[in-house]
Amino acid sequence: MAIQRTGHVAIRVRDLEATRRFYCDVVGMKIGKEYPGRGIFFRFDAYHHDLVAFKGDQCSEPASPKHAGIQHIAFVAEDVATVQSFYRRVKEHGITVRCTDHGFTKSIYFPDPDGIEIEIYAEVPAFDFMKTGLNIREAWDIESPKAAEPLLTAHD
Repeated sequence: MAIQRTGHVAIRVRDLEATRRFYCDVVGMKIGKEYPGRGIFFRFDAYHHDLVAFKGDQCSEPASPKHAGIQHIAFVAEDVATVQSFYRRVKEHGITVRCTDHGFTKSIYFPDPDGIEIEIYAEVPAFDFMKTGLNIREAWDIESPKAAEPLLTAHD
């Protein structure tokens, strides 16, 4: 008997409409079910929900490193080209995006309307994280013609 995977993440938000626009228009999720004024269940495919946003206090402060709670939510992309496509999409929405090569993943990070950091990443199977470890954070030139290549660093 074992846990299979994370089923979904539930977040508390200040503005459900801003949250809807962000997770649908920027992240590309669909609405699974909505309870007006209370919450929205978002999904990527036929699964009932991958993320749920519940209405919180309008006056609460946005998420930040000074607050306990979720550090970030990570979504797995099919490949590096998909991450690059989301990078362009996020920038088109005027959202600041940071790109990081972790060796075992190629990742972009950006905030949602409540300051929760979102990560979209692609696995890099050619990178041996068992040998190298998981503590790699290199700047990633996502627009480089070699952006999809595995990271070769002194960590190898």
